[in-house]
Amino acid sequence: MSSRKKPAAALPITPQRMDFDFAGVPRHWFDNDPVLTHFLNALSLTFPDGERFFVDSVRAFRDHVTDPERKQEIAGFIGQEAMHSLEHESFNKMLAAQGYAEQAQGGQKLARYLIGEGRKRLSPKRQLAATAALEHITAILANRLLKDAELLQSMAPEVRALWMWHAIEEIEHKAVAFDLYQDVTGADYLLRVRVLLAATLALASYTSKYTWAFLKQDRLHRNPLVLARGAWRLFGARGLLTRTVPDFLQFLRPGFHPWQDDNSALVAYWRAELERLEPAQNAA
Repeated sequence: MSSRKKPAAALPITPQRMDFDFAGVPRHWFDNDPVLTHFLNALSLTFPDGERFFVDSVRAFRDHVTDPERKQEIAGFIGQEAMHSLEHESFNKMLAAQGYAEQAQGGQKLARYLIGEGRKRLSPKRQLAATAALEHITAILANRLLKDAELLQSMAPEVRALWMWHAIEEIEHKAVAFDLYQDVTGADYLLRVRVLLAATLALASYTSKYTWAFLKQDRLHRNPLVLARGAWRLFGARGLLTRTVPDFLQFLRPGFHPWQDDNSALVAYWRAELERLEPAQNAA
């Protein structure tokens, strides 16, 4: 079983509504790279309904916890995920207004259907396992974005704060669903590993489908230079996804716990940076 290891400086889990303004966002806002941009666009399509699924799966077992600190963490998790849903709904509306209405609406409809099937077919414990697994994936992607400052700096200013804020909060609450899962299931190792692999396959299939759909709308899906450059930046030796693999595999260790990687100092740095950006965001 894993030990519940808090970071040296405990991170508060505080919901924050940002009301981002997405006016003037360029079509290829991530380093002018269509593939990188549309990979994150595809992820964003899953967030409104996906975050609500996470909230409901945790809320179903919140009464299992009696410790006041843990109850506060769960309440913070629910609040943060609710805010993520709202902000990404706004982001997805911006994508539709950019000329990606078919992709944005179709992608969200498919995500809603798949999540609905999960609600119907999976037991509450398996839904919680799926949440813990997908929270691990979002946390390691968030960690990579924050560790590689050049990645955030290469995003257009109109969306940089959104992804910075989301990444920070994914790390702040990265252990909440996992800890609850361990409590509820008695740390069922085989179930969490099976669900992680299934969730990873489903998410990879979905993001591939809609990254391609966005590229096709741009008429770039048959451009070998665009595809090769984007694939290298995702899957090359120092690619965005390649560099998450060691962190991803940590979940497979029987004694894994999310806070064994104490990146609280990284979060504190970017929290300060986000606060510095907020006046400019509010003035936009």
